[in-house]
Amino acid sequence: MNMNDYKKVTDRLEPDERCRKEVLDMSKRENRIKQNTNEFEEKVSGVEVRRGNGALRFVGIAAAFALIAGGIGTTGVLLHKNSRNVSQLTEAGEEETVTEEITEEVTEEPTESEAGEDYDYEAIAREITDGYLERTNILVYGDVEYDVNDTITFYTYDSSDAEWSEKYGGERTFYKVTDERFGSCQDIYDYYKELIANTIEFEGYSEPLITASDYKDGVTLDGAGVVSYLGGDASRFENGSKVDLYIPDPEDDSTVDYTAHGINGGVYIDYNGELYVTPRAAQHGWDEHYTSEPVIVENSEDKIVVSRYSNNNMRNEQYGIQKLFTLVLQNGEWKIQSIGTGMQPEYLSSIAIQCYLEDRAEYNDINIDCGDIMAPLEMLEYDEENKTSRVHAVLHDVNGVDAIDVTADIDLNSVKVTSADITRLNEYDGTLKRPSVIWAEEHPDGNE
Repeated sequence: MNMNDYKKVTDRLEPDERCRKEVLDMSKRENRIKQNTNEFEEKVSGVEVRRGNGALRFVGIAAAFALIAGGIGTTGVLLHKNSRNVSQLTEAGEEETVTEEITEEVTEEPTESEAGEDYDYEAIAREITDGYLERTNILVYGDVEYDVNDTITFYTYDSSDAEWSEKYGGERTFYKVTDERFGSCQDIYDYYKELIANTIEFEGYSEPLITASDYKDGVTLDGAGVVSYLGGDASRFENGSKVDLYIPDPEDDSTVDYTAHGINGGVYIDYNGELYVTPRAAQHGWDEHYTSEPVIVENSEDKIVVSRYSNNNMRNEQYGIQKLFTLVLQNGEWKIQSIGTGMQPEYLSSIAIQCYLEDRAEYNDINIDCGDIMAPLEMLEYDEENKTSRVHAVLHDVNGVDAIDVTADIDLNSVKVTSADITRLNEYDGTLKRPSVIWAEEHPDGNE
């Protein structure tokens, strides 16, 4: 892979080039957005999280504006139900006789703290997940107060790529943050990681990662580098100046100007001792929010697993993504150790319909880009326990005209349509055909 694709996330696979085989293993973390860093145009695609190459550290911003990230609450919380210490002492009794003295043995019952705490798991689950949401909205979506009259502006380009510069480069304006809690990028990171455990875990990785103290080395709980959002000190660039994103050697981290890339695609930058934020997310109404209450799926004295669905206003989703928070007890406080991905009913239903239609020639005129299926998708039924859904959508042909009315039953485990009722709304036009190459044609052996 040419690492100059750091700024060409739009060059990744089109949604209709992928099929069921890509999404069967939902335990692997995926970033599912395709965008340019200027307009944040959303597409759905699969981007595997990787580490170790500097250029890829900035791909995390694409993932952040689509799926899986969350925000963290106040500091670590330790909530007890009916918290108390009970120490009961059986008083000694003495009975005297003429011949001997008998003294009963004193018996001390263990305190409740020794026998194990009685935690209010529901309160803990809500406090931690609500807090995580707040902090993610701050870090990822720039949800802070700012002064609309105090701005700095830069103009990004790549001296080695005129086409990209023309299409995606341009003005990047930041506003001075007035939220008194935050005066620097480090402050944003410190707040974000308050509820994160000392070591965090990621799906697909066998070794845990120590939570970094410096934001430049930090990683979010969805696996993105924190520098995707925190651009650092940009004071060396004059207000109104041009900022070159050219990377002389994409394989050499030392040749990457991280601050320049932070200006181009980040959320915050430091400038002359002040903190500035881009208003892009706020202007588009993007944020992360929950679509369900917290549900405890596992709990013990030192571990809680919490399920909660969330989405980010970018797609038409009633449920969105199921996040599985693993909370651990650390030095008397509950912290988040990892966030796994569970069911994604709308997304998986769309993929199932996509694969179903692309196998049938009579629907070659239908636009089956995953985003075009998700946009009109209506979730009629969702059975979380049995992993099934029933959905409805009116889909367009390649000319954007309503063409078919679809009601389908989906097995979300196998990502397959089990039954479908499809009505044509117009006559099939054999001259119309989807311009993109389908995934199955590109991968006849079924492998990547």
